[in-house]
Amino acid sequence: MLRSNQKNIHNSSKQQINDTAVKRYFDSENVGTATSISMMAHEYNLPHKAIQFRIEKEKLAIDDWLDDTNASGKILDVGCGAGTWTEVFAKRFKTVIGIEQSSLMIEAAKQKVAYLTNVTLLQADGRQYIPEGPFDMIFLGGLCMYMNDCDVVELLHTLKSRLVKKGGSIILRESTVPQGESISHGKYQAVYRNVDLYRQLFNSAGSFNVEVRRNYGYTNLVTAEELVTMRRKWLPFLPKKSSSLGNLTWNLLRTTTPISFWALPRVLSKFNIAWPKLQNHFFRLRLKK
Repeated sequence: MLRSNQKNIHNSSKQQINDTAVKRYFDSENVGTATSISMMAHEYNLPHKAIQFRIEKEKLAIDDWLDDTNASGKILDVGCGAGTWTEVFAKRFKTVIGIEQSSLMIEAAKQKVAYLTNVTLLQADGRQYIPEGPFDMIFLGGLCMYMNDCDVVELLHTLKSRLVKKGGSIILRESTVPQGESISHGKYQAVYRNVDLYRQLFNSAGSFNVEVRRNYGYTNLVTAEELVTMRRKWLPFLPKKSSSLGNLTWNLLRTTTPISFWALPRVLSKFNIAWPKLQNHFFRLRLKK
């Protein structure tokens, strides 16, 4: 259940979610494969090709940002999860270090990048340990949504000190809401902030130039998840968990891609209609000169 708070003023000292609950969730082997969990697709019986579609669209969304970092660069992937982006970076850059506190996730990441010789994986909490660097680029792929405000600011302070002096960047990919914030409590806990709240946190952490991009790859996948949720609610006589129905949902959306995955989210956004309920944005932070 999401709790909405429409105020855009944050008290960075408040406790929004329980860190222990977050860690327990991502260490559980009963909720799905590490890759599906890291892409938040594990509860909807969608095919693996849906996850791959999202990843490919996300890579295209920030391809030019990655081009701004030299191929000889050193990359840090904080909260690397199952290693999806770690693998992307290792194929593109000379040196990559991934940090992840979940034992389930780090083992999956090790398997994913085992064939690559330029990757180092560390099991650690990024709030407590960050390698000295310096790094040409630091990536956080959906990490801040599992952190309280004060922890986000403190982590960004640390990451800022680990960047190269010239041309370094921090790229974040975070799930968002159009207004205020929504907090998920219970077994799965997360903080969904709007873009302006993230800007406030960035300003609290340092003097950055901030660029923002909507992540439509995420929107496409969540559209499918919303349809699965609607089917489960309105057609309860059908199986709740069904790979066949998940495949059917995804294939129907892919067949109508020009409408379902391109026109629809843009039209809804233009008219300020919040569907799907969650959005996702990429943020690039660069030190001001």
